[in-house]
Amino acid sequence: MNFYIIRLFITVLGILFVDVATVWGLKKTFPQFYCCHKRGISTAFIIQSVLMVITFLIGGTTLHQFSDFQLYAWHSYLGGLMSAIYIPKAFYVFLVVTDCIIAKITKLYRRQLDILPRNSRRIIAKFGFYICIIFGSLILWGILYGRNNFSIDQVEVFIDDLPAAFHGYKIVQISDIHAGSFFTPSKRYQKVVDLINGQQPNIIVCTGDMVNNFAEEIIPLIPVFSQLDAPDGKYAILGNHDYSGYYDWDRRADSVANHNILVNAIEQMGFKLLNNKAVTISRYNNDRMALIGVENWGWKRRHPKRADVETAIKSVQNIPFKILLSHDPLYWQKEIEGKTDIVLTLSGHTHGMQAGIKFGKKRFSIASLLKFPYGAGLYQTGQQYLYVNSGLGVIGFPGRIGMPPEITVLSLWKSKILD
Repeated sequence: MNFYIIRLFITVLGILFVDVATVWGLKKTFPQFYCCHKRGISTAFIIQSVLMVITFLIGGTTLHQFSDFQLYAWHSYLGGLMSAIYIPKAFYVFLVVTDCIIAKITKLYRRQLDILPRNSRRIIAKFGFYICIIFGSLILWGILYGRNNFSIDQVEVFIDDLPAAFHGYKIVQISDIHAGSFFTPSKRYQKVVDLINGQQPNIIVCTGDMVNNFAEEIIPLIPVFSQLDAPDGKYAILGNHDYSGYYDWDRRADSVANHNILVNAIEQMGFKLLNNKAVTISRYNNDRMALIGVENWGWKRRHPKRADVETAIKSVQNIPFKILLSHDPLYWQKEIEGKTDIVLTLSGHTHGMQAGIKFGKKRFSIASLLKFPYGAGLYQTGQQYLYVNSGLGVIGFPGRIGMPPEITVLSLWKSKILD
């Protein structure tokens, strides 16, 4: 409790410091504008400070106790709005302080040379102000538009030992639905279903995180995802959020009941859950593919470690061509890469940090800056591949910037020319 009070005190001081420093920066950088709008600026900053403190208090005390998923969504929206205001503010304060330091050093240097000091033009602060306006607008764009700007990513995977019957085989992968982050998920995901069916996939897979916490989040999507159609079926695995570990349940029995309802809802959609299980997909000439699914594996306390590839693979050991569904891409590094004969692993979980830049088929995610080895996209070690889908939904920050919600279409090809 004492640690929480200290953290709260430091956070509130940080919020007040950013606001006071921003007002001071505006006063120094745009003195005439500040004098004309002093009362309006002060009122706006007081409102922002109060909202930011409330957002932090909710997130730090009761967020894991929200039994209504729509309250979680409202908090997410509020947090996104605050991030659009306070992240640019903090950056602006940094630039203002930098500008002041440079101005002081310049004046001191000119005095030492017996040169008359000149007034600072505050170029850095002025330029930084406009950059921060653009930065904040970009965050708002990500919330209002970016998170609904669905992307169909065409990915080609060349496999030397691909069975001939699977040459040109088309897999559609979706991941990280996070239905509880949206007020009208059925309307949003109807568009996704129409886009997927338009790709005419051979098989559809979902690599986890259907919900944030509660099974009721996915209920409106049962008639929507039931429309997904692929001749070789639909398969899914569970992600860390699907175990409802981000909600503080009063009784374990309630958590188990919620989990069972979620599993039942996923199956009602027509997905077959592969919880440490495998199935065999046969083509017309008896070529076969093993599709393996493992439960969630993660390194955080709220991420259950239930993945067991050794158990899952037992029934398909004799099938050379294997594909694995694993929610967390780090499992590929820990248990698959160089340790099994699984050719292709499909994962999600990272969301590409919901922010990044795409240049053609190349993508650069914030995840890489935070030292996540597998942020989004295709990775290869020898003849083993990992594809990380950046997800369809949002969590935490309610937007996407340069990392749109993704529908992946993976086309499998033999590297060698077929006779």
